[in-house]
Amino acid sequence: MTTSRKENFKDLLPLLNGHIILPEDEAYHTARQLWSGKINKHPKAIVRCADAQDVVHTVRWARRYGLALSVLGGGHDFAGRALCDDGIVIDCSQVGSVIIDPEARTARVPGGATVGDLISVSQKYGLLTSTGNVAGVGLGGLTLGGGYGPLIGKFGMVADNLLSAQVVTADGNLITASPTENADLFWGLRGGGGNFGVVVSLEYRLYPITNVLSGLLLYPLNQAKEVLHFYREFIKTAPDELTILAGFFQLPNGMPILFLSPTYCGSLEEGERLLKPLRTFSQPMADQVQATPYETLINAINPLVPKGRRYFIQTQTLDMLRAETIDVLVEMAQQFSSPFSAITIHQFHGAASRVAVSETAFALRQDHLMIEISAAWESPSLEDDQLHIQWARAGSLSLEPYALQGGYINLLGEEEQDRVPQALAPNYDRLLKLKQTYDPGDVFHSTIGHIPPTES
Repeated sequence: MTTSRKENFKDLLPLLNGHIILPEDEAYHTARQLWSGKINKHPKAIVRCADAQDVVHTVRWARRYGLALSVLGGGHDFAGRALCDDGIVIDCSQVGSVIIDPEARTARVPGGATVGDLISVSQKYGLLTSTGNVAGVGLGGLTLGGGYGPLIGKFGMVADNLLSAQVVTADGNLITASPTENADLFWGLRGGGGNFGVVVSLEYRLYPITNVLSGLLLYPLNQAKEVLHFYREFIKTAPDELTILAGFFQLPNGMPILFLSPTYCGSLEEGERLLKPLRTFSQPMADQVQATPYETLINAINPLVPKGRRYFIQTQTLDMLRAETIDVLVEMAQQFSSPFSAITIHQFHGAASRVAVSETAFALRQDHLMIEISAAWESPSLEDDQLHIQWARAGSLSLEPYALQGGYINLLGEEEQDRVPQALAPNYDRLLKLKQTYDPGDVFHSTIGHIPPTES
């Protein structure tokens, strides 16, 4: 690691409204800590930007000196691409605040804001947009990869609700991307990954929602196959308003269980009627489904995935659950290598499936299930790292024969870059051209889903 001193930044410091954090600073260790404690990178400096102009100055300065750049928003990427060793980190976590226009039903959100930041403000107006499942996830990164979540059936992916974005390009210019300005970039930002610039703010469409009908249905593992077979048939006719997350985790006593987590965002009375067959066909260990504020639902998962734990994630995408894949999932749950690991089945349907493949960079617009295999553990030993990573990889390999090609770009590891073209097909070639237009020097290559520049 190369050490840095303030005098090395003397021509950048006067331009900033924010500040620079260097390795010798007391705040440095905390500033470089991401969600996953497995990430241990040492940047030359972290520029904690206060506004978009700070980002502009930092990009231009780093380019002038040939320094590597990375972008830190919510810091929730398990692979740690928000940091770069011996480079400059553009920290957007304190750039601005969430602004709601209740009459227009829109939200202007800073690039470093989390899902929870948006919800805590928008819910005061009785408004929401499609979000991820966890409050601590960065909204910008979630959008750039697409964004699965509990409202996906009714309102589409997070990216489908993006109205515009402010972006600092690789040459240090601040531009707007929208349907009428830089429309090609606007297309690429919606699911194409964070490879075209620094997104400093985003504008979203909002909807009038406060409470949803949601909660956990818990089942012992010996009922898992029966329940998942029922789930497979039940979701085939689920209305847009109902999206059902499913999966496996372990209780504090070490018992692995199956969960179903329905979220219904229409009339609560209609939701009760629709969910009755799901809640009564078998005898769950617990039925926690009830009317609840959306903010409470999203914040409930945060304690289960705390910052600082070590994480490793694999994904596979299934067109549907089959007897063979259900068997694989149950076997994986029986072999959990850590009490903190989990398997999550994300349902993709409804409004998200009705978007044309060519309309956004996110291309997988058919009904499907995205399987997220999350290994999580606390011991920092190399032996433990290998044990838990192997559990996740083995499960992914077991599902691979039944899976669609590619994977969810937000959850692909750095060693899985060969899956990126498949994940973005048939839009990949268009994204390559977009990369050549906005970042021909491949400045932003350490972010989600690396797309190399085309050769000239």
